[in-house]
Amino acid sequence: MPKKNEVSAYRRPSVYLPPYNYCDRCCERCTIDKSRCLLYQTEMDERLHREIDGLGDPTPEEMVDRIVEDARKALRMVEDQVREMGLDPEVMKREAAEAPPRAKSADPIVEEATLLARGLAAFVREHGAPHPAEAQLLRRGLTMVAPKLGRATMEPGDEVQEADAILQAQVAHRSLAAMAGALESMRRRDASLGDAMLDLLTLMKRLRGEIEERWLSKPCALLEPVTGEVWWGPLRDITPTLRNFRR
Repeated sequence: MPKKNEVSAYRRPSVYLPPYNYCDRCCERCTIDKSRCLLYQTEMDERLHREIDGLGDPTPEEMVDRIVEDARKALRMVEDQVREMGLDPEVMKREAAEAPPRAKSADPIVEEATLLARGLAAFVREHGAPHPAEAQLLRRGLTMVAPKLGRATMEPGDEVQEADAILQAQVAHRSLAAMAGALESMRRRDASLGDAMLDLLTLMKRLRGEIEERWLSKPCALLEPVTGEVWWGPLRDITPTLRNFRR
């Protein structure tokens, strides 16, 4: 968990912005109606099935594969909605002007975050078994930082994209703080892990500092401070429910 002074630096939309790009899946601190949140329901559905099947916690690779598959399912759901409107998505794809692929961010912070994820994955494989709760948090967090910073570092085209970049960076910052806390918890339980995690903690601290300087302190008229113990959530939610997602 981030400290209270870290939480006070975070912001949430003062207008509706779709929550999925900046969701960190910390559901207990989000104000979205869980009965209408697709990400929450898929998260709980996946967790339940893994427990029933005795599969245990997912590996980092399995988490990435699931995120990719969820994105494909979401695309199919949108195509179904287009068909319900009497349109053919395949025809629309052929008739649409071909857009150039969006360039990947070349910002050095993204490369550093990618290296951090690899280091954390190796650390969890080697030392995570005796610390299941912390290992689970680390597996979830290490998939967040680089992709979110990749989006945050893209050149914004308008104020909505500027707000989105700040929210993306906040997810990365929150994930870094949570993972640092998990490592510290493991070190308190097993002091011999201190040397193995020292470089990881140093890199996390440096990345958090850069995020605070580049994004958390940046003004934005579309965002308002988070107050109290409530994590960010949009003003309203238009998410389809799980029954519309799983076919």
